[in-house]
Amino acid sequence: MKKITAAFFIALLLTAAVTSYSDAVHGDLENNLIRLHIIADSDDADAQNVKLKVRDAIISEVGERLTSADIDEGREKITGSLDEIERIADETLSENGCTYTSRAEYGKFYFPRKEYDGITLPEGEYYGVRVVLGSGGGKNWWCVMYPPMCFTESSGGKLSEESDKRLKSELNADSYDIITGTGGDVEVRFGVVEFVQKAKRFITGN
Repeated sequence: MKKITAAFFIALLLTAAVTSYSDAVHGDLENNLIRLHIIADSDDADAQNVKLKVRDAIISEVGERLTSADIDEGREKITGSLDEIERIADETLSENGCTYTSRAEYGKFYFPRKEYDGITLPEGEYYGVRVVLGSGGGKNWWCVMYPPMCFTESSGGKLSEESDKRLKSELNADSYDIITGTGGDVEVRFGVVEFVQKAKRFITGN
């Protein structure tokens, strides 16, 4: 009986430690990244093509102005630009003969696991700007809006030196290692973070 009780408490301690670790890493990502998420009206080829044109227009017209030295300033600039982002999207849709319009919003949204320019973000909730085109029934495109990885050039599917520097400055070392695949046992640590967040989502039903 004592062995069973001891094993039970050890399991509880391990569960608490794993959950705490996952929450710390995901909290760091959640609070220091802002994502841009553009959702097409449908999976029709024309709708998907227009989605990319909307992306290019947004990045071209407001991208550089949304860069900033810290996350609070970045969030303020981004949320203050929602009307402009929506206007740019609507103008692009109209220019391409679309009869539907867009909706831009800032908030915390669920994202599945995503890879982008040499980083992999575990599934979970993140703050971001969501631009929904028409019914929003099609495949989506996303990037990291802050630090400004949407707005800097990279090559070979890897982070540019400037983007890598900004990302490293915003995140703690463990979070940075996990999403960039550097350091030891990153696959195990990534799996732990993602598993716990999946489990919490399943339990809460959110």
